[in-house]
Amino acid sequence: MRITGSRLIDLAAASTTKNQTSVGAVSAQLSSGLRVTTPSDDPAAWVAAQRTKLHQALSQGSGAAAAASRDRLAMTDNALASISDVVSQVQTLAVQGASDTYSAADRAALGAEVHGLVLAALGSANAKGYDGEYLLAGDASLAEPFDPAGVYQGDAAVRVVPSDDSLTGATTIPGSTLTAAHGVDVLPVLARVAAALTSNDMPTLLAALPDLATAVKQLAATRSQTGAAMSSLDQTTASRAVLEQDMTQAISRYVEVDTVSAAGELAKASQSLEVSRAVSSHIISLLAPST
Repeated sequence: MRITGSRLIDLAAASTTKNQTSVGAVSAQLSSGLRVTTPSDDPAAWVAAQRTKLHQALSQGSGAAAAASRDRLAMTDNALASISDVVSQVQTLAVQGASDTYSAADRAALGAEVHGLVLAALGSANAKGYDGEYLLAGDASLAEPFDPAGVYQGDAAVRVVPSDDSLTGATTIPGSTLTAAHGVDVLPVLARVAAALTSNDMPTLLAALPDLATAVKQLAATRSQTGAAMSSLDQTTASRAVLEQDMTQAISRYVEVDTVSAAGELAKASQSLEVSRAVSSHIISLLAPST
C-alpha cells in the first residue's frame, strides 16, 4: 500500500496530539496530586477508594458517639465521686455521734450537718449531662432518678456503643447500682442517719454504721465500673484512630499520584512530544514544494 504525503502528515499529527494529551494528563495529575478523579480513570481503584471512604465515615460517626459517651461517663464519675465524699463524711459524723461523750444537743447539731450533706448527695445523684438527660437514670433519663427521699425511680438499663466488630462498650451507669440490689439503698441510709442524730435515736444510729460501711464499698465498686467503661472507650478510640489513619493511607494509595513516577512519565511524554513535533516539521518540510 502506497503511503501518500498527506497520510504521513496525518500520522505525524495524530502522534503529536496523542503525546500532547499524555503531557496534559500527567501535568494535571502532578498539579492536583490525584491520579484518579473519576471512575473512568481507574474503575477498580475508584471503587476501592469510595468503599474505604464509606468505612471511614462510619468509623468517624462511631468515634463521635464514643467521645460523647466518654464525656458522659466522666460527668457520671464526678457525680459518684461527690456522693462518695458525702458518704465518707456522714460515716465520720455518725461514728462521732455514736460516742458516749456526745449529748443529745451535740447529736442534733451533727444531724443538721448530715441533713445538708444528704441534700448535696441527692443533687449529685440527680445530676444532668450536657444533653439535659439525667446521668444516673438508666433509660428513663428524662425524669429525676431519685425522689426527695432518695428512693431510686429509674431502671437498670445500660446503654452501649459499638467498640469493634464484635463487642460493645457501656456508656452509662444506672442509679440502680446505689440501691439494695447492689448492697444498700445509699441515699435513704444517709437520711436515716440524719434523722437518728437529730432525734438522738442511738439504736438506729448504731444500726446504720454497718450500712454506711457497705455504702462506701458500694460506691467504690460503682466508680471502678465507671472507670473500666471509660478505659474501654479510650482503648477503642485509640484503636479507631489507628484504623482511620490506615484507611486514609489506603485511599491515598488508590487515588493519589506517585510524584516521582509521574515526574518520570512527564519527562518521557514531553520528550515524545518534542520528537513527534520535530518529525511533523521534517515531513512537512520534505513535502513542501521547492521554490
